[in-house]
Amino acid sequence: MSQVLTFPDLQRMCRPEGPTPRAATVRRWADRQKIRYKYDGAGGIWTTMAALNAALGIGTGGGASTATPEDLI
Repeated sequence: MSQVLTFPDLQRMCRPEGPTPRAATVRRWADRQKIRYKYDGAGGIWTTMAALNAALGIGTGGGASTATPEDLI
């Protein structure tokens, strides 16, 4: 089972420093990063490490990665 990232986790990822971002800001950030998410029923969102990794292109395909360090920058 994938590790779940809660709304506070995503808030910290969206804006590591400074004021805590609002829900709309976190959703826009996740959309721009192409992170798949679900609503948590309390006005926030949640996702999984697998969804985050997929958005980053990490760990997809099941085989050896053909990405070079330059591709990831």
